[in-house]
Amino acid sequence: MKANVKFLKNKLSLYSKIFIILYLIIGFLPNFNAVDRIAPQWLYMSIVNLISISIVFYHRNYLTEIVKSFFDKKATLIYSIFFVWACGSYFYAINPTETLVNLSRQFNVLLMLFSMFIFLNLMNNKITFISWIIALILLLESSNVLTQLVEFIKTGSFDSRYEIVQGLKKIKGFAANRNITAFSMVIKLPIIFLLIFNNNKYWLKLFLSLVILISLVGLFVLGSRASIIALLLIYIAYTFYLISNYNSSKKLKITALNLGYILLPLFFSITLNTYLFSDKKVGVISEINSVAAVNEDNSINQRIRYYGHVISHTIKNPFFGVGLGNWKLKSIEYDKASMKGYVVPYHAHSDIIQLAAELGLVGFILYLGPFLICFYLGAKFYFNTSFEKKEKLFVFSITLMLLIYFIDANLNFPIARPQMGIMLTLIIPLILIYTSKSNNIKNTRIGKQLILAFFFLLTLPSIYISKKVYDSLVGQMQFLVDFNSNTFNIPINQVDTHVPEIPNITVTTIPINSIKARYYLNQKKYDKAISLLNKGTKANPYLFYSEILKSQIYQNQGKLDSAKVYARKAFFGLPNNDLHASRYLNLINITRDREALEEAFELITATNKLNNWKNYLIIASGLYKPKDNTLTEKARLATERFPGNQEIKALYQQIAVGVNGLNIAASYSSRGLEYFNAKDYSNAAIEFEKALEANPYDYAHFENAATANYLLGNLEKALDQIDVVIDELNPLNGKCEYIKAIIFIRMGDTIGACPFIATSRDSGYSQANALFDQYCR
Repeated sequence: MKANVKFLKNKLSLYSKIFIILYLIIGFLPNFNAVDRIAPQWLYMSIVNLISISIVFYHRNYLTEIVKSFFDKKATLIYSIFFVWACGSYFYAINPTETLVNLSRQFNVLLMLFSMFIFLNLMNNKITFISWIIALILLLESSNVLTQLVEFIKTGSFDSRYEIVQGLKKIKGFAANRNITAFSMVIKLPIIFLLIFNNNKYWLKLFLSLVILISLVGLFVLGSRASIIALLLIYIAYTFYLISNYNSSKKLKITALNLGYILLPLFFSITLNTYLFSDKKVGVISEINSVAAVNEDNSINQRIRYYGHVISHTIKNPFFGVGLGNWKLKSIEYDKASMKGYVVPYHAHSDIIQLAAELGLVGFILYLGPFLICFYLGAKFYFNTSFEKKEKLFVFSITLMLLIYFIDANLNFPIARPQMGIMLTLIIPLILIYTSKSNNIKNTRIGKQLILAFFFLLTLPSIYISKKVYDSLVGQMQFLVDFNSNTFNIPINQVDTHVPEIPNITVTTIPINSIKARYYLNQKKYDKAISLLNKGTKANPYLFYSEILKSQIYQNQGKLDSAKVYARKAFFGLPNNDLHASRYLNLINITRDREALEEAFELITATNKLNNWKNYLIIASGLYKPKDNTLTEKARLATERFPGNQEIKALYQQIAVGVNGLNIAASYSSRGLEYFNAKDYSNAAIEFEKALEANPYDYAHFENAATANYLLGNLEKALDQIDVVIDELNPLNGKCEYIKAIIFIRMGDTIGACPFIATSRDSGYSQANALFDQYCR
C-alpha cells in the first residue's frame, strides 16, 4: 500500500512539473493568423486547464485535502468570490457578450490558479525546479530580444533619432507589445538573483550573471519606463537584503561578491545602451529622465487623463460598474474630445482602478484583497526569525515578483494578457504554500467533488468561447483590412458567416454587425444594412459608427432629415472624428441649416483642425450675408489660428468684403498695375487706394499703394499705408519691411531703416541683402 502511495506521489509530481512547463510557455505561442496573439493563448490555456482539471478530478480522492486547502486560504477564496461577483456583472453590462468573453478568460485564470495550487503542493523540489525553468524561459525571451536588436543594428538606420525610435519600436520579443515583453522579463529577474545567492558554484553564478546582462540589454532596448522602475525596485530590494543579512567579515566578502554578480551586468548594460543610443537622445538614460518630465510626455499625460476618467466614473457609480470588460466602451464617452478617428482608450492602463469602473468598489476590493493578503504573509514570513534563510530568501523573491506584477497592474493591463496571468497564478500559490504552517497531504474524503465537477463542467463552455474568439480574431483580420482601406474584398454571400457571433465587437471595439453592414450598404441592400446597424448600436452605443452609416444610407435614399439626425448623433457623440464632422457639415450645407451650423461651431473648432475651420467658413459664407460682423470676427480668428494659410486668408476676405467687393478691388488693382507698369505712378496710386478701400484685408493693395506713393515722393502717406501691412496684415514675407526701410532711407533715417532691412533679409526677401550690405554693415 505504501509503495502504491509513493508511486502515485511521484507520478503526480511528474505531472505537476509537466503542467507547470505547459503553462509557463504560453508566451511563446504565435498569433496563428489572428489579429491578436492573445486569442490562441487563451484557447491554449483553456485546453491545458481542461486536461489539468481532468487529472485532478481523476485523482480527487487523493487530492481532496489540497482542494479544501485552496478554499481555506483567504487569498484564493477572495479571488474565487471576485470571479462570482464578476459573473453578476453580466446582468447589468453595457455589452453582455463582451462580459461573457471576459468571464471565460477570468475563469481560466481562476482555474489555472487552482491547478497551480494543486500542482505546486504535489511537486518535489519545487524551488529548484521552478527557479531553473523560469531562468531558462527568461534566457529565451532575452535572447530573442537581443537577436532582434542585432538585426536592427545590421540593417537599421542610425541617421536620426526618429529612425532609431521607429526601428526600436519594431523590437517586441515574443509578445505583440513591448511592455508585455519587458514585464514578462523583469518579473523573472528576482528568481535569477535568488539562484545566484543560493549557489556556491562560481561558474553557475557567472552564467546567471550573463543571463542578467542579456536580460538588461533587452529591457533597456525595449524602453518600457514602468519596467525600468520595477527593475530599480528589484536592485534596491536585493541590495537591502544583502546588506541586512551579513554578520561577519566572511559574510561581508560573500555579500560583496553577490552584489558584484548583479551590479556588474547593470553597469555594462547601461554602458552599452549609452554607447549605442545616447548621442541621439534615445535609450535607458533618456527613458529614466522622461519619467520625471511629466508635463512634456504625452503618454504619461494620457494615462493620467484615463485614470481621471475611471475615478470620476467610479465616484458616480460606486456600487455597480459597466460590466467586466466593458470599460473599453464606456471610456469612449469620457475621452471623446481627445479621440482621433476610431482609436479608443481600450484600457485604463491600470487593471486595479479599471475593475472599480467595471465591477464597482466591491469588485475593486475583492481583486485587491489577494494582493494585500499575500504581501502581508510574505512580509510576516520574512521577519519571522524561526525560518531558514534560504526559505526566507525564496519568499522574499516571490513576494517581490508579486510586487512587480502589482506595479504592472497599476500602470498597464496584465489582466488581459495570458503571458502575465500565468506568473500571477504561479506566484500567489507559492506564497500561500510557503507561508502556511503545514502543507501535508492527507488521504481523506471531505466532499469537494462537487467543486471539482463544477470546475470541470465550466471548462467546456470556456473552451467553446475561447475557440469562437480565436476564429473571430482570424476573420477580423480581413474585415479590418477592408475597413481601413475602404475596400470590399469579402464576397457578400460570405459576410454573415465570416466570423462567429462571439464576440460582437472587433478588437478595436467597432461592432462586427456594423462592419458587416458596410458591405450591404455598398451593395445598396439598405434594409439588411439598417437591421445590422441597429444591432451594432447595442453592441457599442458610444462609437457611433453605426449612426454614420445610417446617415449615409438615408442620404442615398433622399431622406435628408433622417440623414442629418443620425449624422448629428455621430458628430456630437464623437466630435473629434473627421468622418463625423465632415458628414454632418455636408448635410448642414445641403439643408442650408444655419442654426445647426452655429450649434456645432464650438465642437467643430475646439481642436483647431484646419479642415474643420475651412469647412465651417466655406459653408457659413454661403449661409450668411456678406460683411456679417459675427462671421467676419470668426473668420479673423481663423486667420490668427492659421496665420500662414492662404485659403483661410482668402475666405476671410471673401466673408469680410463679399465676392462683389473682391471683384471690385481686383479690378482697381488691375488698372493700377497697368498705370504702374507705364510709370504713371500718380494714377497707379489712385487706383491702388481705391482697391484697398474696396478690400482693406489684402496686404498687397497697401504695399502697391505705398510703393506708388514712395515713387511719387508722398513719403508720409506711403509710411502710413505700409504700417497697416506691418501692424495688422503682415504676410511675413519680408517685402513690407523692405518698403518701410527704403522709405526711411529716402527720409534720411538710415539708422531707423536697418532693423527693418534686417527683418526683411531674415524673412527671405532677397532684395534686402544688397541694401543691408550698403547701409547696415
